Amino acid sequence: MKSIKLAFSRRQWMLSIAVFLILLLLLLWSKLNFAGKNRIINEVRVEINTSDTSFQFLTQQEISNFVEDKIGNPIGKPASEVSLTELEIELNRIPYIQRAIVYVSFDGKLKVQINERQAIAQIHSRNETFYFDTSGVIMKRNKIKGPNVIVINGTIPFKMTPGKKMGHKKALELLEIAKFIHTQPLWNMQFEQCYVDKLERYLLFPRVGSHSIVLNNVVNLDKKFENLRLFYEKGLPLVGWNKYSEIEISYENQIVGRATD
Repeated sequence: MKSIKLAFSRRQWMLSIAVFLILLLLLLWSKLNFAGKNRIINEVRVEINTSDTSFQFLTQQEISNFVEDKIGNPIGKPASEVSLTELEIELNRIPYIQRAIVYVSFDGKLKVQINERQAIAQIHSRNETFYFDTSGVIMKRNKIKGPNVIVINGTIPFKMTPGKKMGHKKALELLEIAKFIHTQPLWNMQFEQCYVDKLERYLLFPRVGSHSIVLNNVVNLDKKFENLRLFYEKGLPLVGWNKYSEIEISYENQIVGRATD
């Protein structure tokens, strides 16, 4: 009987400790939350993260100007007077931004952390220049100098809308080609242009050689480009790099070379 009472009292003791800890955490959280809202902002600090160290779509100054345009100068204001959530939403609407996080640190700094989208291709459509990333989000060119990515031009049968994802069938096929080339160091270094001809074929132009690589579909790209790699390695050295004007890899188990006239 004593052991049962002892066990019961231990359960009550453990439960009391748990309740006390929960109440203590709630009290601490409410105090920190109150203190955070009344923390005075003394600096705006912008951090831009990009996977392409040679190019950025946005600068720290541009983001700082955007912040001031949306919420005014926040320095000297309590954090409670600044709508951090709305600022975050507005920043995330910028097509070049993959994710934006805004918060006020314990030392009073308004921190704006930006993760930029990484462009994998430049595309020319209706006398305008755009970029798109691996998820197909479209970005308009905002600088004369852009990232060093494959250039797509020719017959582009769809409209490009900044901030929107590519949805047209041909656009999604171009996205697949660009993603594949971007993730393969050999082909990313080899190809500089993808031209869409009037037959809606994709012509890839290499940096070396006077031929073009022809694709009329994007099925099993890894197999087709592996065939091309073997052809480059074992076939072209025998006949010469200028033997063909077109090398078609549209078929999984066949490479078709069309001779230069």
